[in-house]
Amino acid sequence: MLLDKLTKRENLVMSILWNNNNSLSAAEIKELCEEEISIYTVQQVLQRLLKKGYIKVAEIVQNNKSFMRKYVPVLTQTKYISSFINKKTSFELASNYIETTNDIQELNALEQLIKQKKEEL
Repeated sequence: MLLDKLTKRENLVMSILWNNNNSLSAAEIKELCEEEISIYTVQQVLQRLLKKGYIKVAEIVQNNKSFMRKYVPVLTQTKYISSFINKKTSFELASNYIETTNDIQELNALEQLIKQKKEEL
């Protein structure tokens, strides 16, 4: 699946959503931003991400006399990053990791995954 690359602002908002276990409103996302960003900008970014299908409205809740949408990611961070890595790059990353790691538990876990995949084929 080929995905559009996120803009700087989209990545900022997605990172906040990915790193949070709860659905978030635009105001909550603005509060969690490490950089100064207007609520209007957050709302625009959320609309673009909705249009791309990267997030969805999880719920609509009442806040005082108005209603607000709360958002969650549809796409995981891992799937987003993986969409930009081709087979050759994946192999090179895995090979390099195996060559440079000193963690026997991680190597054993990788070995188990490889055995499982071979059995599936």
